Amino acid sequence: MALVEVILAALLLGIGLSVALSLASTSIARQRLGEQNLVAAWLADEQMSLVVMDGPEMYLQNQQTTGQFEPPFEDYSYEVIVKHVGDWEPYEVTVFIDWDEKRRFFQLESLIAPRQGEPEEPEDRRPLEAIDREAIYYEDIIE
Repeated sequence: MALVEVILAALLLGIGLSVALSLASTSIARQRLGEQNLVAAWLADEQMSLVVMDGPEMYLQNQQTTGQFEPPFEDYSYEVIVKHVGDWEPYEVTVFIDWDEKRRFFQLESLIAPRQGEPEEPEDRRPLEAIDREAIYYEDIIE
């Protein structure tokens, strides 16, 4: 009788451990997928912010609408679609982020109003002379 109880206890313990290991591996896989989705959402928000900052028309002229992200996000690529509905109507902007060899993707859509007024001229915003950032820390050096 004791031997049957030991065998039954070992069997139940084995089943319990296998279920626990299965749940642990599933939760780790889900956590990794959640992390990838979070990174994709952040990258999509960054691309959408570029469209808002430049304005839809200037974005299409000055930025690439498809590409690969720089390291450490080189596994992610993007595509930005800007659709002009009509004059004085907001642009329909869609940002696609894909990863894992295009098997997974994240999509972000928004309406962005066109910039009003005269078109802005792109200006060169580089400083006229080089900035010595270390000099501000060493202004009063005794010679």
